[in-house]
Amino acid sequence: MNTPTANFETAKVLRRGIISGLIGLGVIILAAATVGRSTIDVAAMMAIAERTRLGIMFLSLVVMSLAFWLLGLRWRSLLVGPNRPPGTGLAAILCAGLLLNSALPGPVGEFGAAWFAHKRYRITLGESLAAGMGARIIGLIVAALAAAISFVVWAPPIPEAFQTAISATAAGVGLMGVGLIVVVAKPSIIVWCSVKSVARFERTRRAHEIVVEAATSMERLRAQGPGPIAACVGWSVVAHSTVVGGIMLAAWSLGASPSVSGLLFTYATTTAAVVIMFVLPGSAVGWDAIFLTLLTTTAGLSMPDALAVAVVVRIQQLCIMCAGGVAMAWLTRTETWPTHKEKSDNAPHTDGGAGIVKPQ
Repeated sequence: MNTPTANFETAKVLRRGIISGLIGLGVIILAAATVGRSTIDVAAMMAIAERTRLGIMFLSLVVMSLAFWLLGLRWRSLLVGPNRPPGTGLAAILCAGLLLNSALPGPVGEFGAAWFAHKRYRITLGESLAAGMGARIIGLIVAALAAAISFVVWAPPIPEAFQTAISATAAGVGLMGVGLIVVVAKPSIIVWCSVKSVARFERTRRAHEIVVEAATSMERLRAQGPGPIAACVGWSVVAHSTVVGGIMLAAWSLGASPSVSGLLFTYATTTAAVVIMFVLPGSAVGWDAIFLTLLTTTAGLSMPDALAVAVVVRIQQLCIMCAGGVAMAWLTRTETWPTHKEKSDNAPHTDGGAGIVKPQ
C-alpha cells in the first residue's frame, strides 16, 4: 500500500524533475535564440509548426519509450542469478531513475534504480548495482565506439570551421570508450578508486562496502563467461539504434532531414558525454547544449530546425519522467513482489496430465 509520506516524496521528486527539465529547456531556447538571432525568428518557427506532422511525432515518442524496455532487457542480461526481474519492471525502474537524475545532482538515478530493483525483486544490492553499473558502462562503451566509428567510417558533414574541434571531440570520446573497456576488464580498478576516496571517511564507508560488493559481482559476471556481456552489448546496440531512430522520426515530423551519420555521431557523442556531466547539477542542460550544437555542426540542420528537434526530444523526455513518477509511486509501495521462482514453488503441483493436485 502507498503511504502518504511515499506519495509526498514521489510528488516532490516529480515536481523537481519536471521543473529542472523545464528550466534547462528554457535556458537552451534562450541561448539558441541569442546565438542564432539572425536565423531564429517568428516566421522561421511558424514555418516549422506548419509542416509538423503530429502522427510521426507521436510515433517518435512511442519508439523512444520502447528504448527503455530494451534498456531494461540490457540490464536484465547481466543479472545471472535465479531472481531475474522482467524487462518491463526494470524499464519502469529506469524511468524512475531518469526522474531522479533530473531532480537531483549526481548519478542518484543509478543508485536509486539499483536500490529499487533490490527491494522490489529481492536481488542483493551489490548484484543489482553491479548489473546496473555494468549495463550503463557497456552502454557508454557502445556509444563512444559508435561515435568514433561513425566519424571515421561515414564522415559526417562537418563545416570546415568546426573540423578541429569535432575531430578532437571524436578522439576524446573514443579514448573514453577504451578507458571504460579497461574498467570492465579490471573491476579491481573501481575498488582502488573507492579505497582512495570514499573509504577514507566514516560517513561514506557504507558506500565503499557497496562498491566492493558490486566489484565482486562484476567479477562473478566475468566468471560466467562472455555470454551475458555479449548479450548486454547486443541489447545496447539495439537500444541505441532505437533511440537514434526515434530522434530521426522526431526530425522528420518537423520537416527536417538530418544526415544519418551526423545524427548517429551527435547522439552517440552526447550520450557518451553524460558520464562526465553526471557529477554536475543540471546535467540535462549540458546534454541539451551538446546535442543542439552537434545537430547544427555535424547533422547538417539549421539552427531553427535543430532547436525544434532539441525541444521535441526534451519534451519527450519530460513525458518519460512523468512515467517515472508513476513508476516511483509503484516502487515505493511497502510490499515486495515474489520472484518467478517463488511463484512456481508456491503453485499447486499436479500429477502429470491427470490434473490431480498434490499436497505441498
